[in-house]
Amino acid sequence: MKILVVIFEQLVPISGGGTPRISNIIKAFVKRNHQVHVASSVGAGKESALRELGCVDLLPLRGVSRLDRRKMLKYLCVHPLNILRVMNYARKVNPDLVVSHNSIAGFAPLLAKKFTKHCLRILDLTDLLFEYLKDYDAGRSMRLLQILGKKLEAKVIVGSDRIITISNSMKDILLAYGIGPEKIEIVCDGVDTRTFGLTDGTELREKYGSGAENIVVFQGVIDPQDHPEIIVDAARIVVKSHPRTIFWIVGDGTALPGLKKMAFAYGLTNNFYFSGWVNQEKVSQYISASDIGLVILPDILSARGRLTLKEFEYWSCGVAPIVPRLPGLEEVVEEKKTGLFYQPDNYKDLADKMIFLIEDEKMRKRIGKRGMEIVKERFEWEKLADRFAKICEGFQSGRNL
Repeated sequence: MKILVVIFEQLVPISGGGTPRISNIIKAFVKRNHQVHVASSVGAGKESALRELGCVDLLPLRGVSRLDRRKMLKYLCVHPLNILRVMNYARKVNPDLVVSHNSIAGFAPLLAKKFTKHCLRILDLTDLLFEYLKDYDAGRSMRLLQILGKKLEAKVIVGSDRIITISNSMKDILLAYGIGPEKIEIVCDGVDTRTFGLTDGTELREKYGSGAENIVVFQGVIDPQDHPEIIVDAARIVVKSHPRTIFWIVGDGTALPGLKKMAFAYGLTNNFYFSGWVNQEKVSQYISASDIGLVILPDILSARGRLTLKEFEYWSCGVAPIVPRLPGLEEVVEEKKTGLFYQPDNYKDLADKMIFLIEDEKMRKRIGKRGMEIVKERFEWEKLADRFAKICEGFQSGRNL
């Protein structure tokens, strides 16, 4: 089968977000002897990307860094050009099946429909992108873009032949769009245990957590839509009873300067360490050197069906996570068995849960151990990606009956 996979994020090297998912899906298709073409942004040479992914061809797209302070404006310039290029590439490749990651990338094969009449269009939907724009800019132009973007997103969701999403909660959201349940399958997110695993974090702990009794880590892209300022508000409470607690913020993003200002204003400079952006192998080391991992999401529509990669990465490194009580996360996290829940947007409750785990070392270790077990049982990328590929094959064979 000839397959085209489309993602507008940087796929090589992996840049976070949906790229670990799509990278593993591509490799699963290749392993199952399909002829795979890829359209994505890459941060390496084309030949290097082809070797990494194992695909037969790759269309390099214009990329925008997820850390860019002006990324929303740049997306407006870059994505229309990428859509046109993918349309033309799809016409050239004429695939049997196209898999697009999230709605913007899914718009291109939808527009190319008349050139690829026999192609099955599968939308890999892990997020609702246009729910976030209000957190970037309150201006009229951004509100207008959000309205138009929601309409585009709905058009892609309704126009896709099949949808693979990440949780039953996200499936429920899609059903509200009028999508028939027979068109939707679920493949959860996961983690690559070859990259994320328990390692010796002694050196990092001594270097960036000297004298710390406990280290709490939050990692990834630090953007305003996730409301990460709740971490600093909760830290004010935690350090009153546990002053030797240090918070590691590992990563970068548009919200990072605000977090640094808050930590300084609250007199918490010595309790925070900001690493900046590091590669995935280094992230794994930071997590392994920590005691507690945080997942931060607000209680909004786009977050209710979401899973983040963070809880799986914490588990894979044997670290207990504290996550917001949201429907999607409740599908994979068990209270006091594989993590603790806090009420979204409630910094006092988040602080209470951190203090609880700080003071109960046995529970922390028990949760971390169980997390490592369930990753191997249920959340290995290799297994999940193979299931994704089999579902796509089933969609295609069913259509040909």
